[in-house]
Amino acid sequence: MLEKRKPEASGKSSALPVDYLKMLKEVFTTNFDEGLKELKKTSGTPAEFQAMGQIYPDEILVAVSLLQKDQLAATTAYASCDFDPKASAPTVEDLLGVCVDALGAIYGQLLDPAFPEKIAQLAEHSLSALDDVPFEWTMVPIDKQKVFTKIDKSNPNLESLADQWLKKHDPELKKRQKKEHEETEALFITGKTRPILSEDDDGEGSIH
Repeated sequence: MLEKRKPEASGKSSALPVDYLKMLKEVFTTNFDEGLKELKKTSGTPAEFQAMGQIYPDEILVAVSLLQKDQLAATTAYASCDFDPKASAPTVEDLLGVCVDALGAIYGQLLDPAFPEKIAQLAEHSLSALDDVPFEWTMVPIDKQKVFTKIDKSNPNLESLADQWLKKHDPELKKRQKKEHEETEALFITGKTRPILSEDDDGEGSIH
């Protein structure tokens, strides 16, 4: 489970649907294909994206990690928005959309083929020398919404291994996760929605 930006608030959370996270991974892989190729060329190992997300009673949190094969370290970017499930607008999909745009802006800087020195720092698992990277929660306005972003070196695969262990040793966990998944899907509207990642998002001027 992802760590909340607003830890003072309580309440259970629901993970984003698996299909949505899979689609998010595919979109980032496609949009940053050239940057991933440069990263592989520099580091000698392939890298891939992994997406995660939680919906809390007061917050929507999305994270996209960049993992290099056989490496414990990773690069994980987070985006968070305040959420009111009783409000008619903005919808869950609206807030997810701006969170994804914010994450796209971050990786647009880190994986820009025009700046191979930044990609080299990623290959060396070093982010401290990068400018304009939010290491603490930082607000950025996107589509009139306040989005909070940050980045760190956490590796979600380690948490996944822990989750797998829990599933084997906690027979009730699967039932709870299924119920939470159904509750999350009920929040999503049907029909035409906004693109999962804005086509005109170039990652410039989005992070302060």
